[in-house]
Amino acid sequence: MNIEESIVVKDLGPLKNVSIDIKPFTVFIGASGSGKSTLIKVIALFRWLYKMYNIRFYLKSSNITKSPFRFRMEKYLQDTGLKEFITEDTVISYTVAFESNNNKRLYTIRYENNELSKPMLISPSGPSLFGDEYYPRGSEIEMFDKEHLCFNKISFIPESRTIIPLWADRGATLSGAYLGFYFHEMFGDFDIANKYIKELNLAYLHVQWEMEESELEKKYWISNYNKQDQSNYKIEFKNSASGIQNTVPIILISEYFAKHFSFEDSFNRSVLTELLDNDSLINFKPISNLGNLHKKVFIHIEEPELSLYPTAQLALMEDLTHRCFRNNKNKVELIFSTHSPYIINHLNLLIKQHDTTKGQATEEGIEFEKLAVYNLEDGAINSLLIKDKRLVHTNDLSDPINDIYDRYEQLSNNHIDVP
Repeated sequence: MNIEESIVVKDLGPLKNVSIDIKPFTVFIGASGSGKSTLIKVIALFRWLYKMYNIRFYLKSSNITKSPFRFRMEKYLQDTGLKEFITEDTVISYTVAFESNNNKRLYTIRYENNELSKPMLISPSGPSLFGDEYYPRGSEIEMFDKEHLCFNKISFIPESRTIIPLWADRGATLSGAYLGFYFHEMFGDFDIANKYIKELNLAYLHVQWEMEESELEKKYWISNYNKQDQSNYKIEFKNSASGIQNTVPIILISEYFAKHFSFEDSFNRSVLTELLDNDSLINFKPISNLGNLHKKVFIHIEEPELSLYPTAQLALMEDLTHRCFRNNKNKVELIFSTHSPYIINHLNLLIKQHDTTKGQATEEGIEFEKLAVYNLEDGAINSLLIKDKRLVHTNDLSDPINDIYDRYEQLSNNHIDVP
């Protein structure tokens, strides 16, 4: 069964009129303040809302007539930092489409007039679901089709991840300290991940990250990757370079969700425990085994290139895509925002890498059909993909360096040698 996502956002902070298809690997680039982080946060929030509606419908079908979960949209907008952007004209419409044997079902959740709708079933007819002034509408439903039920995991890795080493060392002593919803969600993922992953080799940064745990505490260390090197060293993670502090949480959390995360354990913690606390577990008669539900891990990353030299940025991309898309226990989809023209240019190499190794045991890179790259500018968005050439359009990203050379030539031509 083919599953596709799309989202429409109107009048939300810097996002004036945006409609996109979301692919398994989606990248946003744009100037500061163009709305990259806002869009990622909206996608992550609505993916989570869609997940919670699925849980609610699953429970209702499983003889739990009163859901233990309540939707508090005002709180969600506050937690995610989106509340200040909301106006009376704000519209957000998130759609998931299921297609099998030429049959298509589309489910939409919509925020409009400061209210969140129930899921709606919409018609797939018409030339296009999305246009400048068209937003999918439909009739509200009380239940998803059984074969379309999903149980997904949403992870958000914000740019504040560089605080993790210091927080891990001192956070417990800072009574009442709060660094924001996304930071604490991410730190929870980081803390769980290092129960499964005790070390990471990051050869492109020439270091190894390690975790040592005693009965009283966890300690995080950075040492040189090449143990044969005469200049051996081992320092606390909090004292390492900023690029290392940026990279370790990204790779650790991604590796954990791709290869170690258990949907069954997560379901037991989040759903069955809630039913037990509400004395409802005795009534629970599951309509379907959890293994039969559609399951994905959605990872969202703000600016993975922070504090990294260009060659390290490219190596991080290869490492990240390999860990997320190759030989995994779980199906992972990835979204990130970036300012880096190096990363966007490198996507073309990853596309070609996949095209030349497809079907081989050593298959690497990115499948072009599963990639989306968007540029945000002036409240709007446009795709950078050149489909007939299987390339990402990067010419505009070279304009600043070309301007530098032009100005250099101009100054050189106007220069008068002084004897």
